[in-house]
Amino acid sequence: MAGQAFLLLLFALAAAVAGVVAAVGWRRRRTAPAVGTLSLVSAAIAVWSAVEGLILLTGDPGTALLLAAVKYVGVGAAMAGFLCLSKAVADRGWRLPRRAVPLLSIEPALVTAAIVTNPGHHLFFLSMDWAVSPEMRIPEFGPLFWAHTGYSYLLFAVGAARLVRAWARGPRAQRPLYGLLLLSVAPSTLGNVIGLLAIVRTADLTPVGFCVTAVVVYWLLVHRSLPELVPVARDRVFDMIGDAVVTIDASGRILDLNSVAEEVLHRLRPGTPARITGLSLKEMLGGVFTPADGGENDLVFTDGAGRRLDLNVRTTPLYDRRGERAGWAMVARDVTALNRQRHELEQANSRLRRQQDELEQANARLRDQLHTIELLRTDLAEQAARDALTGLHNRRHLMDVLHREAAPAAGSGGSGGNGGRLSLALLDIDHFKQVNDRYGHRVGDDVLVRFAELLSGGVRRDDTVARYGGEEFVVVFPGTDAEQARSRVEALLEQVAADPVHSGGHSLRVTFSAGVAALSPGQSPDDLLQAADGALYAAKRGGRNRVETAGPDPQPAGTATEPDPQPAGTATEPDPQPAGTATGTAA
Repeated sequence: MAGQAFLLLLFALAAAVAGVVAAVGWRRRRTAPAVGTLSLVSAAIAVWSAVEGLILLTGDPGTALLLAAVKYVGVGAAMAGFLCLSKAVADRGWRLPRRAVPLLSIEPALVTAAIVTNPGHHLFFLSMDWAVSPEMRIPEFGPLFWAHTGYSYLLFAVGAARLVRAWARGPRAQRPLYGLLLLSVAPSTLGNVIGLLAIVRTADLTPVGFCVTAVVVYWLLVHRSLPELVPVARDRVFDMIGDAVVTIDASGRILDLNSVAEEVLHRLRPGTPARITGLSLKEMLGGVFTPADGGENDLVFTDGAGRRLDLNVRTTPLYDRRGERAGWAMVARDVTALNRQRHELEQANSRLRRQQDELEQANARLRDQLHTIELLRTDLAEQAARDALTGLHNRRHLMDVLHREAAPAAGSGGSGGNGGRLSLALLDIDHFKQVNDRYGHRVGDDVLVRFAELLSGGVRRDDTVARYGGEEFVVVFPGTDAEQARSRVEALLEQVAADPVHSGGHSLRVTFSAGVAALSPGQSPDDLLQAADGALYAAKRGGRNRVETAGPDPQPAGTATEPDPQPAGTATEPDPQPAGTATGTAA
């Protein structure tokens, strides 16, 4: 009980001290934005401390939950206030933007809603045992509490980082102020760490630490703030300003001016007396300029030597204690050279825009020409690599592919995985000359075109199909050994045999013979073609309509051969049709 009484006294004292700081700071808020911001932070700390004390006194879970909701409103306000306080301390001219208030209010509102609805989800407090246990007033927190804690520490870290940057970059004389401000947050940080680690289970001491922080910050801002670090004579500062500065009374008479303003007025009116104060500015300027409610004007004058003088004039009204206008403060800057340079720049930009337009038009024409040339080049390159009749790649392209694919395959010794294997097949349409002799070259061309289509449709995307010459075709199989290539060609053999060519009223069954060879170490593309050619002739000698593999002991393809092979130079029609519907076989 003695411990609880001590904690109650401690929280009451913290609430009272924070409340006093808030009240005194609010009365002095116009001295600097930081003092007003500190007043709001202190008010949030006072609420936080008072609610912590009330939570100690209550034993009802419902009341404790409502008090916790009020407490975390104070917590959120304190964290957001510290962020704003760091900005106000680092920048004496800073003012809180209006749109920032609703943005900073979102998180406290969400936390309040989460606490009020906690009995339904237990995501902020895992249980309410802390509300009825005097020995343990630090609850077991849920995930929403840790999200709130992360957000609070983010605001805290941003504010601290801003003070650190101000300490590192600010004037040397102000560094002690920023350093002491950073040290002042140590008690609040220590109190929060004690609460989060549950070192003290009976109460959260964080608001007490924040109360100490508020007192130290108030003392620093009021007694250690350095609004005037170095005393400088007012007249010297006034004359150091590079613009002409003039103050006039309500009647338009000059009250004060700096040396730059004297030079400008003497230049405009060479006969002006040396002492200008007390003269009418309107009479000196010849009525060209009359001060109004304030604003900015660009005026053009001619000096005593007939030279042009461009002035940018900014006017601010001055008011007395009763709020009545007492005069004006005017700041004039000589922008003659700037306007001349601007005019020359505009003329140069105009010429540059014309030249740029002409250049863009020329570039557009050049791009069109280059595009046309590129299309023509691509079309010519494609035509040079294609067979005109079948549309397949021609022999030149075939050799380029073989040289490109053979280099990595030969370098890996033929055993480097898919990237180290290369096979090809040399195909020859069986008895193609008989087709031309018997049915004509037009039908022979149709046979070649259809045969090319079947080959192209029966290979992989990475394979290359080319017309080698006449009725000979080559299929290149990258990443494939001899047995795989042979199997693929046998499939093509069946596919071609099963798809007769219809041309000129005839239905022709087309077959082919093929020789397959795989690249061996030390072989060149020409060697590979020669090996495939030898296997092709072996297939022809073996009865045609078959596939042979190059090697010392080529194996038969295992495909069905013609039951009655015909001698070269003959063609048969196994099933004669009535007149006008001949069916032929190129076998």
